[in-house]
Amino acid sequence: MLPSAHRVIRTALISATVLVLASCGGSSDDSTASVAPDTSVAESTSMATTTAAPTTTAAPAGASVEIVEGTSFAAAGGLVNVTVNGTGFTDLALGNRPPLDGLPTGVYVVFGWFDENWKPSAGVGTDARRFVFETQSWAMPDESRAVLDPTNQLENVYTLSPDGDFSVTIPVDCSLAGTGTMAIAVYPASGAIQADHEFLIPITCTA
Repeated sequence: MLPSAHRVIRTALISATVLVLASCGGSSDDSTASVAPDTSVAESTSMATTTAAPTTTAAPAGASVEIVEGTSFAAAGGLVNVTVNGTGFTDLALGNRPPLDGLPTGVYVVFGWFDENWKPSAGVGTDARRFVFETQSWAMPDESRAVLDPTNQLENVYTLSPDGDFSVTIPVDCSLAGTGTMAIAVYPASGAIQADHEFLIPITCTA
């Protein structure tokens, strides 16, 4: 057993060493400290007890369109009503035609024939989009429908859900002929320009 004097000296040395380490080590909450790669099991274990796992949030999905019944139809079958479902049509661009100029206008859903360069966002005119007028449908937010169709009586007008979803019925007729790609198109209505809301789904007509 060490003499009492030796025990006092040793205790003082240990206390001084602890104070020095504490003053140099820093805090685990120090936002300016750089994070080095794991080089030892001891370091990794120490960090695991003081660092919380990061919280991650999935990025929202963009707009998308699908045709429930598929995209291939028999020419001899005549007119077929197909269901076009859209999801994620949010952050809508504003229209530039009365009565919805300055308001979010939603999208048209149409069946027809389209040039290779057909998109309004590419600056092409309406001649590049030759659709059957009777098929033209319009999915729009509730605030805009209250202006265009306050009594909800217009045919082929649909209200987007708060999440930007819609379900529209479009007649497809493979017995009709036209120039360009036969397709169902979805694109911003009332002169609005928004490239990520432009979709062309080609239709195949079989014998």
